Amino acid sequence: MRRSDTQLKPRNGHTLIVGVPCRISGCANQKEASLDDQQDNARAEIAERYQGAVDFRVIAAIGKGERLDRPELEQIEKAYGSSEYDVFVYDDLSRLIRGGDAVRLLGIGVDNGTRSICINDGIDTAAETWEEDALTACSENVALNQRTSMRIKQKTMNRFKKFGATAKRPIYGYIVPEGAKSFDDWQKDPAAEKYVHEGAQVLRATRNGEAVADYFRRNQVPVGPCARNDSWDGTMVLRYYRNPLLKGFPQRGLMATVKHHGSGKRQSKKNPKGPTYYEAPHLAFFEPAEFDDLVSLLAESNAKYCRKKVAGVDPRANVPRKRTRFPGQHACCWYCGRTFNWGGNGDAGHLMCSGSHTYRCWNSIHIDGKIVVDRIRTAITDVLYQLEGFDEQFRQIVHDANLNSGDKSSAQLKLLEADEAQLAREKLNLLASIKQFGPKQILLDEIEAIEGRERDLARRRFLINKSAKQPLRLPQSVAELRAELEAQFQPLNVESCEFGRLLRLIVPEFHVYLVRLIDGGHLLPRARVKLAFNGIAADVARVAALDDLLTRVLTIDLFDPPQRERIRLESVQLESQGLQQRQIARQIKEQPKQAAVFAALALHRQMVGLGLDSPYIVLREPPNDYPKLRRHRNRKYQFGSIERYVPPEV
Repeated sequence: MRRSDTQLKPRNGHTLIVGVPCRISGCANQKEASLDDQQDNARAEIAERYQGAVDFRVIAAIGKGERLDRPELEQIEKAYGSSEYDVFVYDDLSRLIRGGDAVRLLGIGVDNGTRSICINDGIDTAAETWEEDALTACSENVALNQRTSMRIKQKTMNRFKKFGATAKRPIYGYIVPEGAKSFDDWQKDPAAEKYVHEGAQVLRATRNGEAVADYFRRNQVPVGPCARNDSWDGTMVLRYYRNPLLKGFPQRGLMATVKHHGSGKRQSKKNPKGPTYYEAPHLAFFEPAEFDDLVSLLAESNAKYCRKKVAGVDPRANVPRKRTRFPGQHACCWYCGRTFNWGGNGDAGHLMCSGSHTYRCWNSIHIDGKIVVDRIRTAITDVLYQLEGFDEQFRQIVHDANLNSGDKSSAQLKLLEADEAQLAREKLNLLASIKQFGPKQILLDEIEAIEGRERDLARRRFLINKSAKQPLRLPQSVAELRAELEAQFQPLNVESCEFGRLLRLIVPEFHVYLVRLIDGGHLLPRARVKLAFNGIAADVARVAALDDLLTRVLTIDLFDPPQRERIRLESVQLESQGLQQRQIARQIKEQPKQAAVFAALALHRQMVGLGLDSPYIVLREPPNDYPKLRRHRNRKYQFGSIERYVPPEV
């Protein structure tokens, strides 16, 4: 690289116009005074080359040299293309762009008669070798950047592996003493132990980070000292409980920066090699198997931003995708399998099938949210009182479960040991294959699969040991179970999300379908509801016989019956006594008109003629004689249930 002797000449004949682009990265150790230094260097360079009048036009900026979307680059390109500037002076080429795109910009200047000088790199576009010199400087700048980055990454990772070196960015639950340089120096915060464990219990029960955030906010649990938000939200909670530091394994290298060459921006993406861990058991809030089990449950519930489907059905459909009141996003359309959402037909207190909004389902009949909650609560109470007849059976099941809990754990442990022995044999066979054939990719993939099975077996062993150590916590009678439910319901507002969360545990299945009186009339919503009281007491689900006893499938009408149905039985009874229809109308407390009594008697005769026990029939397709139901006639309509959805029998 050599300096050109070509003289500077102003193209306007009297004043030399000089562009001075200056840039600093904006790192912590850089000062804006460096921008002034670059300007002074450019002025000194021009003073040596030209003695006349000079107009310096400074373009100063703070930004990363690899970024191609910096606004000043567009300004510089326009300045080069304007043919107004005589010369651009840079401290060095990396002040423009730290990459090959710098050569393109210098070329635009050459095409428009604007000279460029890079002082420290010895580049002058007046020289014939300017392009070669610029490419060499760009190569050196990129190489320097890469080598520095690799050196820093290698140094910090090595110190992390050997000493647990830390960047001192603690999350909630940890204390970093002054002068701490390693995770070995960190301490657990004793005051956080209770909240971390209780939050994990809520998360395990709900799979909902926002429910845990509510718990943290109610108990005024502080966020971590490095948190960007002032209070907990669902995303923060899920991120917190996925951090392996909670099981005593701080990590480094989970994410890696990848350069996007279109913009020059470095984007953070998951490291395909995976993170590196450092063992710090004194920082563990959970056993590794317990932590892995919780993370596995969350992964299954939130795979690819939605819950994993089993046979086309969401196994955790009772967990809403966002905060909502019961039964929003929980009640399910029997026809298409989609959830009911609040705001049915423009009424904020009603719900309607979400598929009808997108013309994928014909069921646009709304349900009243208040009626749903009232009738579900009544059904729960009625079932609990009906269970009193099974009180002796209930007590016997609890007694047998407590006696046999140890035997069950022993049986599970034997099955686990058999699976562990089988896996050990497979591992030995795989190692022998690697010794014989070398580390082929198919064998390496098999190693990853075996490691995953080892983690699953470790979680199973942890859960079995935990069950064996902890005695079953079961209500001793139906009355005690009912008291426990009332204690959970009592402090909650029926409009609250917490009340809805409890109902979703008790009502895991809620399908809404339509019925109609056999003589026509309005379409009426009815629900097939599964009540499962194993969500009230902690260990009921671990006892199969008790779980079956406390599970009921009910049919609940979500409507008030039409008048002719309400008075039907009483009208038939009075008619059998020889009364006329007008007399019957006067005898009935509701005081219906004679026409209503006529309709009630006609309905009963039609029901008897068809041999039916109920005057209602289930609608399995949209009726043609109901003018208010027109969604399926829209040209945009195309019925489609959710993937592999099979409606339950009603």
